[in-house]
Amino acid sequence: MDYRKPVIFGENWSPSRYRVLPYFAVEKEVMQRPRSQMILDLGCAAGWNMSRFRQYGRHPVGLDVVPDRVKLAAHHGPVAIASGLQLPFAAETFDVIYIQHVLHHIGDVPQALAEVYRCLKPGGSFFLIETSEDSPLIRWGRRLYPKWLGDEVNAPFYFASLQTMLAGHGFQVQRAEQYSVLFWVWEIVPDQLPFMEKLTPLFVAGEQLLARRWRRLSAHCYLVAVKGRTED
Repeated sequence: MDYRKPVIFGENWSPSRYRVLPYFAVEKEVMQRPRSQMILDLGCAAGWNMSRFRQYGRHPVGLDVVPDRVKLAAHHGPVAIASGLQLPFAAETFDVIYIQHVLHHIGDVPQALAEVYRCLKPGGSFFLIETSEDSPLIRWGRRLYPKWLGDEVNAPFYFASLQTMLAGHGFQVQRAEQYSVLFWVWEIVPDQLPFMEKLTPLFVAGEQLLARRWRRLSAHCYLVAVKGRTED
């Protein structure tokens, strides 16, 4: 993926990738609900997720702190330059707030979650995708590379503690799943060496075998939560 130009979701992906990245199907269902009209991609970078949301028929708003990224993301919709610690939006603005691999870069996670809660409408959905320290490879990798694309990693997360943390901030977790034991490596390789995409089906098969036994050591997870609690 060339981060110097507007990026389009799916332009260099083979269909087999989707088989081991389960959050895409869940994300699409959430985004295409009738009430999911106002969507914020918090930490939108160059707009890769925004381009996918547009493919779902939505018109997302993006937010990032890096001006060069904002210029690229603006190709896919309106984007604001701002921090996730102080969202420039009125309370109860969004039906969905989406954060993909960004929360661990934010120094004050409780403040960021408070802002997400404030800007979500009652019953709105918070879709969080994160790297998980449950994977020993991620733990070792953090020590070797404490930055990703120039951004510091400030908050390590474990799958179980993420669920507890969201509940403690007033969210009800509706769905949570670990995924990608080793396939996260393959999310990077073909972007750097496009011809390797032809080998993706082989890596998909390998990942599926690993996940049957070692899913609890997955490097990634996703959680879907709603603002507020419901009665049992």
